[in-house]
Amino acid sequence: MSRSATARAVAFMVSNIAIELQSMRLLTYKAASRAAAGKDFSRDIAPARNLCASKGMQIGLDGVQLLGGHGFVKEHPVERWYHDLRAVGIMEGSVLV
Repeated sequence: MSRSATARAVAFMVSNIAIELQSMRLLTYKAASRAAAGKDFSRDIAPARNLCASKGMQIGLDGVQLLGGHGFVKEHPVERWYHDLRAVGIMEGSVLV
């Protein structure tokens, strides 16, 4: 793979992470605003939790891949975030053990 192709692949991965983060924020904000307004928010919680658990895992994995070997070093914060995301995914049932 050429250098420019690699740069494009990294750019697309970072772009996808930004898109997923924004969608997770919007669903969470929607549920939170309904709760703050005293409205029924029970139908907004499930999609937000499901999206955050599943896409959070993918974002964590992509972050580790972007950093290469540094993503698996215990001293790097991304390694900790990835393991925390795996724990959340297991609790939500979106990660197979």
